[in-house]
Amino acid sequence: MAASLFSIGAAAQSEVPRPQTQNESLVGGRTFPVGTLRGKFMVINAPDVELDGQVDRLAPGARIRSEQNMLVMAGGIVGQKYLVNYTRDAAGLLREVWILTPGEATASRESLNKPFLNIWPFTSNDTVNTQ
Repeated sequence: MAASLFSIGAAAQSEVPRPQTQNESLVGGRTFPVGTLRGKFMVINAPDVELDGQVDRLAPGARIRSEQNMLVMAGGIVGQKYLVNYTRDAAGLLREVWILTPGEATASRESLNKPFLNIWPFTSNDTVNTQ
């Protein structure tokens, strides 16, 4: 009886899904949360921003981090374009933004063509986006 319980537990552990790999950490960069997306970012007039050529908005309390992982005030980078990784909150607003180092920028990551993958992956009707 005890042997059968242990075999069930071992089988359940082997079926645990693996999280998304953090490609940036492989090239000496930071480790970002699972579901982080990549885009081209520019602050227009905080909290209004441009993300991949589309007008977007920062969430209240959004954090922008520099290449050195220091907090950056949105007003201090108005009009400057950056390649960033970002996450969204439940309302779809930009919650966390990380300005990438040149090394981090070379690592591959999903981009804006899957904008809600990091919030509601289970609502997508497109099977390509749910990988």
